[in-house]
Amino acid sequence: MAIELDIFSPQISAVSKGLDGKSFLVYGSNRTGKTSVGCQFPKPFYLGFENGISAISGVPFLPINNWSAFLKIVKQLTKPENLEKVKEMYQTIIFDTLEAAARYCEEYTCAKYGVETIASGNKGYGIWKEFSLELWKPLNQLTSCGLTTYFIAHDGTREVPDANGEKTEKIYPRGEKRLVDPAVDLCDFIIFLQPNGIGEDGKEIPSSAYCKNTREYHAGSRFTFMPERLDVFSAENLQRAVEYAVAKEEEVKKIKAVTFTEQKDRTAVVKKSFAELTSEIKKIATDLNAKGQLDKYKSIVEIYLGKDSSVKEAREDQTQQLELILDDLKDLMG
Repeated sequence: MAIELDIFSPQISAVSKGLDGKSFLVYGSNRTGKTSVGCQFPKPFYLGFENGISAISGVPFLPINNWSAFLKIVKQLTKPENLEKVKEMYQTIIFDTLEAAARYCEEYTCAKYGVETIASGNKGYGIWKEFSLELWKPLNQLTSCGLTTYFIAHDGTREVPDANGEKTEKIYPRGEKRLVDPAVDLCDFIIFLQPNGIGEDGKEIPSSAYCKNTREYHAGSRFTFMPERLDVFSAENLQRAVEYAVAKEEEVKKIKAVTFTEQKDRTAVVKKSFAELTSEIKKIATDLNAKGQLDKYKSIVEIYLGKDSSVKEAREDQTQQLELILDDLKDLMG
């Protein structure tokens, strides 16, 4: 249920149980099990920006060879009217890989703004903000819809400041910084995979997974009690670790975990449509005009829409401004 914004009636935060709505970024070198383990998560759906599923059978997938294809898929996955059907078919969305996706997004953004490179746009100042927003928006949609998202990246290195402010090189997800960083920020779990080589029997030893940040590699979790390391990286072990972290949070902090839907309800804010906002504002404006106070109405509109602007001329992308106008008008009317 959507809530009204009221600092005197706040919602109380709670962690969600299960994998619904949780997001993972798993990275490492080749043949560490990134894709195969992801495909063992519940009801996987594979989004292939590169051909990483050629040796895995039985997984629903769609190949992606441009950014617009990805945007179409995200739209279908996250449409409110589609969610019930989507969740019947899928629980885990596998995004493979960040590096390949960034190349498609760069090509799309350059075409959108009619430039050869991101750096050459905006008269040589670059269209980096536009590129970043183009990357962030669908990732945010995907990680907010209640499915489990599983991003895959290769390992690279990045210079980061240490405790003394000195730059030091550490292992980091590889790829365009403007895509990697939003994914890192959005994900609940950053998992670094370390290969364990070949055993005496000549077979590959399963990788180990590192879930806490160190000086050598970037990893981490929003959950305090996530284990630092999984000796054997598998879908089952990773899910057990998440369940343990949530259960421990409940035990130590004396709280009760909720479902993702319940958690989402606590952050859903009442949103009026453009038509509802303009209709309510018009009604108050009529009342103020009848009282000879139209100048007060115009002063409020000017604050949010600019001098000589009117609500009648407002665009549909100005709903935030209209919300604030309506709020101030309600205060004025008492």
